[in-house]
Amino acid sequence: MGLLGRIVAAIVLGVALGHVTPLWGVRVMATFGEIFSQFLGFMIPLIIVGFLSHAHARICKTAGR
Repeated sequence: MGLLGRIVAAIVLGVALGHVTPLWGVRVMATFGEIFSQFLGFMIPLIIVGFLSHAHARICKTAGR
């Protein structure tokens, strides 16, 4: 199954679970999703800065050659 098929299957599975799961379960999943989203929003800029600083250090190290 390709990536598009997996995405469609995940959406269908999520909708099906949303109809079967009790309200408290949906709230727990929504809370987890929100916390994970905020975590990614915090970590992605730090990862980018880390990659850029590593590349800058490597360029500076070889600049005198």
